Amino acid sequence: MDSMIIVAIVIMFFAAVVQGTAGFGRALIAAPLIALFTPADETVVIMIMLGVVSAVVMVAKTYRNLHIKRMLPMVFFGILGSIAGVQILFVLPVKELKIVMGAFIILSAVILATGFRIKIRNEKIAYSTAGFIGGLTNGAISFGGPPTVLFLQNQNEEKKVFRANLSFYFLVIGFVGSMNLLLNGMLTGDLSVQAGIFALPTVLGIFFGNYLSHKLPEGIFRKIVLSVLFAAGIMAIVMSLV
Repeated sequence: MDSMIIVAIVIMFFAAVVQGTAGFGRALIAAPLIALFTPADETVVIMIMLGVVSAVVMVAKTYRNLHIKRMLPMVFFGILGSIAGVQILFVLPVKELKIVMGAFIILSAVILATGFRIKIRNEKIAYSTAGFIGGLTNGAISFGGPPTVLFLQNQNEEKKVFRANLSFYFLVIGFVGSMNLLLNGMLTGDLSVQAGIFALPTVLGIFFGNYLSHKLPEGIFRKIVLSVLFAAGIMAIVMSLV
């Protein structure tokens, strides 16, 4: 087996462990590393396909704790945001957007780490807004996870609910993204084979991360989530400047 394939498999497994543990972070970790030896457009397609795979596994493991009524507005407006986000690509520079988003994520993670929270009275509007922003940044710069994660962290959702709600959101958004790839002819046989190679380490990583998550105290879990967010913000800025 080619050495680069082995390296990619290890990266995918590690990124999936983070996803299984924190509920997010797979694409944030894996995409920049895989892009070092895979064309950017192919990396995006593979990440989206594996995102659906990982989300299916996560939802299957967490659905009992899903708050479906809260999440429906977030998911609906997330889809609308994804559609609108694609249009942003034609009018705004992607690199600058990633730098701004990275700085925002870092600042927000630091503020949340201090214990500060914004009290929100109208949750329906808040969930809808968070979903739209997450979808918008996902469609524009493939960076939809952090805005949604920040919002759910602000709501102080307990670990099991946080992971279930986030997984459901990723599943729907990922499915819509896959359908978009299919309709635009970007989902080729070769890329499907590549995604298939990475599917097993992704699933195994999700299962192992899910196991680790059950062992973590609530406080440690929140610190891990904020640490992954902080790292994601730094990575977004660095990869934009390279």
